[in-house]
Amino acid sequence: MNNNNYDFLANGGEMGTLTRAKDWSKAAVGPVEFWPQSLRTTLGILLNSKFPMFLFWGEDHICFYNDAYRPSLGNNGKHPAILGEKGADFWPEIWEFIKPLIDQVLQKGEASWYEDQFLPIYRNGKMEDVYWTFSYSPVNDENGKTVGLLLFAMKQRSK
Repeated sequence: MNNNNYDFLANGGEMGTLTRAKDWSKAAVGPVEFWPQSLRTTLGILLNSKFPMFLFWGEDHICFYNDAYRPSLGNNGKHPAILGEKGADFWPEIWEFIKPLIDQVLQKGEASWYEDQFLPIYRNGKMEDVYWTFSYSPVNDENGKTVGLLLFAMKQRSK
């Protein structure tokens, strides 16, 4: 399918701008015009939400996020390099913990919830001990198959 309608990338603040500017032809998800409608719809919601949201898309867990989630990545950490990249490449400090949680949602198609979960993160130029409250929700494609995971980050607190 070749779809040259990019309206779903309109607005979205800094992350909308970065998403529109990225050369997606060199990324694992490929050029925007070939993205499935499910990815387009999910990104349209994510980019225009004021609630912190992060998306892992496809088998490579390609990363997308919005302005509200951006502070969670800190400065001198993952932002903006993580946009459009494989999750495993940018979350080495927690991948062993979150990969099974992601796989569970992708395989079973069921949402999950974690409250005050300790997950250290590399941001602001150092490792930080952070406790997170978050939810993982499945994202289905046009055929009802779970192909992505939408993270809603409720709150975080540093140790």
